Amino acid sequence: MSPATTHSATGTITAAGRAAALLDVRGLHVAFPLGAGTVRAVRGVDFSLGAGETLGIVGESGSGKSTLALSLTRMLPGGGRVTGGSVLLDGEDLVAAGEEALRRVRGSRVAMVFQDPMASLNPVLSIGQHLDEAMRAHGRGDRRSRRARALELLGLVGIPDPARRIDDHPHQFSGGMRQRVMISLALANEPDVLIADEPTTALDATVQDQILQLLERLNRETGTALVLVTHDIGVVARVCRRVMVMYGGTVVEDGPTERVLALPRHPYTAGLLAAVPRLESPSGTRLLGIPGSPPDPAAPAEGCGFTPRCPLAEDRCREQAPPLTASADGVRSACWVTGPKDFTVGREPADDRGAQPSADPSATPLLEVTALRKTFPGRGRAGRRDPVVALDGVDLVLHPGETLGIVGESGSGKSTLARTLVQVYEPTSGGIRFRGRELSAASPETAKALRREVQMVFQDPFSSLNPRMTVGQIIAEPLIAHGLGDRAERAERVAALLRQVGLDPDVAGRHPHAFSGGQRQRIGIARALAPEPSVLICDEPVSALDVSVQAQVVNLLTDVQRDLGLALLFIAHDLAVVRQISHRIAVMHRGQVVETGAADQVCTRPAHPYTRTLLGAVPRTAPSSPKELRP
Repeated sequence: MSPATTHSATGTITAAGRAAALLDVRGLHVAFPLGAGTVRAVRGVDFSLGAGETLGIVGESGSGKSTLALSLTRMLPGGGRVTGGSVLLDGEDLVAAGEEALRRVRGSRVAMVFQDPMASLNPVLSIGQHLDEAMRAHGRGDRRSRRARALELLGLVGIPDPARRIDDHPHQFSGGMRQRVMISLALANEPDVLIADEPTTALDATVQDQILQLLERLNRETGTALVLVTHDIGVVARVCRRVMVMYGGTVVEDGPTERVLALPRHPYTAGLLAAVPRLESPSGTRLLGIPGSPPDPAAPAEGCGFTPRCPLAEDRCREQAPPLTASADGVRSACWVTGPKDFTVGREPADDRGAQPSADPSATPLLEVTALRKTFPGRGRAGRRDPVVALDGVDLVLHPGETLGIVGESGSGKSTLARTLVQVYEPTSGGIRFRGRELSAASPETAKALRREVQMVFQDPFSSLNPRMTVGQIIAEPLIAHGLGDRAERAERVAALLRQVGLDPDVAGRHPHAFSGGQRQRIGIARALAPEPSVLICDEPVSALDVSVQAQVVNLLTDVQRDLGLALLFIAHDLAVVRQISHRIAVMHRGQVVETGAADQVCTRPAHPYTRTLLGAVPRTAPSSPKELRP
């Protein structure tokens, strides 16, 4: 191959072809300072993007996805810098550009949609002020024309009644609506390239579907090139024509999306696909996680970084990193073991739990909820406030050893139900009975004893763990609160719990920041298990985790339930995960349970139109067989 020829995700192209690309990234390296050394977060990434193209970037946390996205316009945090390579936008190198040139590009030619819209929007500014500021920074029109453009943008992204909502503030919008506002901000100056970093991670299936439809329509109608960073492979399959898989800061595979997902060449890509929960898999199917942990970017391996986790590794994999090599169908992969990899054939079959729930429906319920209602004070002037109804006559039953999945959109009442069950919120009316005892009539001593038996695992493991406390102190805290054991007994219990959730007891002296997201969630589970509860309420425990870590946590919960005989109330917006872990599913909509039944029945023969809407919004991961590939 001549020096003037190289590869892209769509095949071999000439230097002249690369020059025609809108965005051309060549040999990009990014590093962060760490003590006396550096962390090589991105190493030798190379891709091109044409006008109107869509590229998905996937990989586990720490693979370099977000760092790569931020480095394209040099918005790296914490002293990070581009140490090599180039980012050419229509031939202009943004790596070598000055600050004034970058200010002209950012938000104008290249715009970004961040993961958390609430953290990205200024709470004291109205939506109209946000949009006006974005356009004014690039000298677009006068105030009246910017106002008209802002209304046009809000209508474009599907905000209802833009003239009425333009002067509202971020807190007055739902999560999905705030994400739409972020997209409108990114589009305000008609960019050539739109970079979306995990734009749908925390959204439920129907809102995610709306955002994906919006991105597809904008790409189609405006011709804006899209770079979508995500750990959700189903989202990439839905939106992107090309996909790039990153691991340890490098590209291990890329190419046309349908070919990469149907016939993965790299074992890591195959492992990610095997870990994805599939809606068609029956209840009780065990997820396949990728063993081990991602490599330490501060100490990259000599050979292939995936070798310690790869079942196909050979001696040369440990000695030399394989090059990224293109095949005839336009797929590039970096693996010494040639040919497609298919690990999905190793998926474990459904166990008895799926077809025959361990709970006896005729037995006395462990937890029984009857006509539960919860309202909150409404907004408005005093005397004219209509209450907000969060729960409206909820009826639920949870048997010993059973997993009941709760699904529904944001605002359907799922989290309010969880917090009411653990007595964070006091019910407005209705009853909650635990082991036949009505909680509202329980004495303080009885209520405290019952609280010990119902514990909670939260969505964000980092914010729910005290950063000033060690892991050992965090896990021991509920033991102290309930007066269980002396210091030596608590230390022994902490060590046993850490082993039970798959962590070394020696980590008890470390603080939460020293752990990955999946490890922090394991710590949260250990803390919840400390007082030996009978019921574990899991509120979106895997929604922010990578698919491989998600599989590990879901399998851990399943194993813990089997070993300890726990009952689980599992709240999530991912129906595929809920089906595989649950015996029964309850579907919530506007504070009510609109459907309940066996997990397989609800997912294959839904009775309520809303359930069918939720199922229809779940993105399909990949073609079910290579025969479905388009020519």
